[in-house]
Amino acid sequence: RVVLEQRGLATAAVNKSREELLRVEDPEVIIANFVAYLGDEQVTDSSQTNCRTAISMLFKLQGFPNEKLNGSALHQIMKKPQTAMRKDHKEELLYNLDKLLRYLQEKNQINTTLSEQEHLGCTVISIMAFSTLRLIEIQRKKATKQENGAWTIQTSKFKGISYDISLTFRPLSNKSVCPTTWISSWLARRSKENRNKCLWWLQSKSKEETYEQMSKAVHMVMNAEGINKKETVTSIRKASMTKGIDQGATKQESDRFSKHADGSGIVQGHYNMNLNDKIRERLSNFE
Repeated sequence: RVVLEQRGLATAAVNKSREELLRVEDPEVIIANFVAYLGDEQVTDSSQTNCRTAISMLFKLQGFPNEKLNGSALHQIMKKPQTAMRKDHKEELLYNLDKLLRYLQEKNQINTTLSEQEHLGCTVISIMAFSTLRLIEIQRKKATKQENGAWTIQTSKFKGISYDISLTFRPLSNKSVCPTTWISSWLARRSKENRNKCLWWLQSKSKEETYEQMSKAVHMVMNAEGINKKETVTSIRKASMTKGIDQGATKQESDRFSKHADGSGIVQGHYNMNLNDKIRERLSNFE
């Protein structure tokens, strides 16, 4: 009801009492007629979809079963606005991941002189490039040092099938771009009293870095390397997966590494426990 009122679509349906709603025999007809009315009024496709959802929820809260709210007739009516809202999947020219890896390789030689923000951006990029985790998943993760210089990170997957993730980064042959190198150097900046703070604790601000500031740090590194400012942080994941495919990664390797599809998520979480060391090693080679 609030959604409808905010959009200035005051109709008889908005002001119906609970008793009137309970007396409705076919709520699907009510919803379909209202959506048709919105179409005649040239309301935007997203507004039509949102209003349909709001009214359906209103009926659902009154106890109507889902079968009476989402029949075939309503599906046909909603095809037009929902089709118009679909995102185009088009070919696009993506920058090469090697540009960022070369930047990390150069900066690793002087990582002790980097600003805190640039060091943060480089560390996040290294983790994202070799794990394809989303920024929010990286921001909320914990890191534990293992034997032989390895680091294990724990986080939760928030998109698609939600489950906890535990990834182990082992030293790569190209240590300059390796996440283990950057995580270790990032933590080495801290004073002794801050060693046990969370992973993204900022020494200069005495607080944990926010998601927004981490995004700015990554963009600063991307811009310094000459990557188009329109590119998002998510593009690092795309570039990493694209390079893996170009290097001949199998579909099984790509699914396991990207954790992208729901189907592969189930396999990743319950059955396929193989390591991603091989594909990470290939990604680190660019010269």
